[in-house]
Amino acid sequence: MKNFYFIIFFSFFTIISCGKKNEAKEKSPPPQNIISSDEMKNVLVDVFLAEGAIGEMEIKHKDAQYYAKHYYNYVLKKHNMTNEQFQKSYSYYSADIEEMQKIMSDVVDDLSEKQSKVRNE
Repeated sequence: MKNFYFIIFFSFFTIISCGKKNEAKEKSPPPQNIISSDEMKNVLVDVFLAEGAIGEMEIKHKDAQYYAKHYYNYVLKKHNMTNEQFQKSYSYYSADIEEMQKIMSDVVDDLSEKQSKVRNE
């Protein structure tokens, strides 16, 4: 579980530190096939949950690459998107540091809520 949180916070701070400042305050409309910020949040929540599960597989010395492929494919299928669409959307939101910070903050909130529910069961 520590690895899971490390991955989340490492990803969050990497995005924050590597993002470009948006010089122009006007936002242009997103390109075609870019998912909404809410959908990006939902996808990233599932990606981080998959990464946590994959990390557990590595600890248990199971074939993590096999599981990773299937988990990531499941996340894409669940959200009805292609890998290309996810990558383009991720790049689009990563270029807007403020928007990505908001998305990642929402992701952390969702994951924290899920963890709290699991601990209380």
